[in-house]
Amino acid sequence: MSNCWNDPDTGERLCNDDVAVDSPKTAADPWQTWVPPPTRIPSTEPWNTMTNTWATVMPSASFTGDGGSASSTMATMTGSTSATNPSSTPSGFPVPNTNHPDTSNQSASSPSPSATPVSPTSNGVAPGAVAGIAIATTILGAAIAFIAAFFIFKRRNASQQAYDDSRVSTPELIASLKGGGKHKSYVSISQSMAAPPVVASSLSPAAKKNGNVNVANLANSSDFLANVLPVAADEVTVKNRCATLFNQILHHVESYYRDVDATITPTMDKDLARFGSESLNMVEILKHSSMPTIAIKHALAGFIMSIVSPEGEEQATLFPTEIVGVKRKERLGESPDDQAAYILYKRLAVHLHTPDTASLASRQSDIREAAEHFALTFFPWANPTLQEQEKDEDLIKIMDSALEISIWLYGQPYQYEFMWEDPGFRGTAITPGLTRTTDIKGRRVGAPEVLLEPIVVATR
Repeated sequence: MSNCWNDPDTGERLCNDDVAVDSPKTAADPWQTWVPPPTRIPSTEPWNTMTNTWATVMPSASFTGDGGSASSTMATMTGSTSATNPSSTPSGFPVPNTNHPDTSNQSASSPSPSATPVSPTSNGVAPGAVAGIAIATTILGAAIAFIAAFFIFKRRNASQQAYDDSRVSTPELIASLKGGGKHKSYVSISQSMAAPPVVASSLSPAAKKNGNVNVANLANSSDFLANVLPVAADEVTVKNRCATLFNQILHHVESYYRDVDATITPTMDKDLARFGSESLNMVEILKHSSMPTIAIKHALAGFIMSIVSPEGEEQATLFPTEIVGVKRKERLGESPDDQAAYILYKRLAVHLHTPDTASLASRQSDIREAAEHFALTFFPWANPTLQEQEKDEDLIKIMDSALEISIWLYGQPYQYEFMWEDPGFRGTAITPGLTRTTDIKGRRVGAPEVLLEPIVVATR
């Protein structure tokens, strides 16, 4: 059957014959191409198992002799698809899908015999492919976002956990580790910081709370100070050293001075009066006593103990000023805690004191000057049979020993005081007594404990 129409421009009549359903097959020409099978036709078999998918795509052209009109026809795909596709018609043509029109069979026309083979056309990507790409992209983006969020939250949780664990105290951490607890490695690292330096304290918290401070034995109150400070001396040692010093003073006077009636000039009165006290007039005793050596013993003992005292004036004492620091009379507080702290302060000062060569030389020079001053003041009662240099050297040794004992007592855990008794008409004290004014907790006691009694002799 032919479709004919008139060309409005040329007025010629053109006809186009329909493609015969049962047209005879021709041999394959070189212009054969492979047409993919329909993708929208339902089938129970995969598309690639279908046979006879090759079709002769050879446009046939016919020319009329009335002015060059031409008609062209194109052979469509033929094959036994009815056997493999239940949806195809008995004549071999597939049933068109109304939802998705088939675009695999297309016609082509050409005015020349050299027509190009027809290939499947596609205006972009198929809707199914677009949907697949969109779904795949969504899934991929969600996966990437999930992975990124996973690592971010994991890192944040790790940082928070490390911060929380770092606040655990060292004792709790050690206890948990000993108990077999599971801890991350960074917890141990965060707790392995260097320990803070130990600060010397007068009272440990436990000792201060319980009130069991013992400044004489710091083993239970401060392990640090117990390892630094030397062992405190017992009372027997303190009494023996002080008694030995007093005996040396008395022996020096007995060895190098004598009881004689000496003339005291007016120029000597002022110097002799400095060795006396308010209750003892040195000049009067020396003038009227038959035993002037008693007054000389009192004068020498008082003079030595005054120049080695830590409470003396800086220009009148041999005690190192770098040890004293804060004098007892300069302190404002007298609370028990302050008293204990002051004792520990003194002990540390003595322990850390290390005089250099220049300080030792200056000390020896001052001691020699003091010894010569005393010998010159009491020269009228000196024994002329003995060498003056020997007398001075012996007194220098006594003064040097007295200074060492004074520094040693200053570094003890107790406070000691030398007591000069006022015997009145009973006689004259030739050596002072020694008392302890604090207890083992550093507190001042109401009644000082007497370690040595002063030696008092009758004046004749």
